[in-house]
Amino acid sequence: MSPEYNFIMIRPDWIRGKVAWGGNFNEVKELLRDFGLHSVCVEASCPNRGECWQERHVTFLIMGDICTRGCLFCDVKKGEPRGIDFREPGRIARAVGKLGIRYVVVTSVTRDDLYDKGAGHFAGTAREIKAYAPEATVELLVSDLGAKKEFLEKVAFSGAEVIGHNIEMPENLYGAVRPDSDYRTSLDTLKGLSGFKKKGARILVKSAIIAGLGEEKGDIFRTMRDLRSAGVDIVYIGQYLGPSGKHWPVKKYYSPDEFAYFEEKAREMGFGACLAGPMVRSSYRAYESFLACVKREQVLTR
Repeated sequence: MSPEYNFIMIRPDWIRGKVAWGGNFNEVKELLRDFGLHSVCVEASCPNRGECWQERHVTFLIMGDICTRGCLFCDVKKGEPRGIDFREPGRIARAVGKLGIRYVVVTSVTRDDLYDKGAGHFAGTAREIKAYAPEATVELLVSDLGAKKEFLEKVAFSGAEVIGHNIEMPENLYGAVRPDSDYRTSLDTLKGLSGFKKKGARILVKSAIIAGLGEEKGDIFRTMRDLRSAGVDIVYIGQYLGPSGKHWPVKKYYSPDEFAYFEEKAREMGFGACLAGPMVRSSYRAYESFLACVKREQVLTR
């Protein structure tokens, strides 16, 4: 691995996660353990875990904790995944009910080893949650699913209100940082999901960009325009924080003012909602962004 991976930039003062151990945090931690569930909060070393769990907001990670792809920015384990636990959706639904979660985010490791890339398991999880906790809003954050129409259709008509797929970064960084993924396939996934709205799917489409991997601001703006052209309604932009010296290095820390400018540009481009900031991750304050986008669409259609 390149020696530059051992270089870690000093983090500026505005890079600070909120600490909130105890109370609801411990309840969420114990529930995940008791139900035998994974969360991306833990597996991806999310810096917002303390704040989110204190508010009983947890992003469930389905289909195991081992990914079939080797993205250099991600802290999720890579390797040969195990089989699928078909009782997992029911356990997640019960956990949602027990915690009284009003907005549920479900994501997964990438499972290229499965015939449908895991689309059926995603859809089944959404249906279980809706059956057990019908008042809960569900967001599915899926892999690219190979951009296959039949797989995208499964999640688009699963009952989930939001379907997300993260583009992650500008196209020019994919070869180095995401060698097992393809930018155009991700765009096709988002276009495909958006296209099902015309066929009756009542969904919002969401994506996210991580900044600080070596891109220029112009690259971020081009990516935002690509997302908007693909029919994305909600976009998130957050700072990349290298999990360790073995991961892709942080090349730049954007200031809060720079993130505020990204939000301004997103509004100009016509996104229904945008959340941008140093500590923003793709499920951070997701319910607030969902409500903001719904409100905006209602205004535009009056």
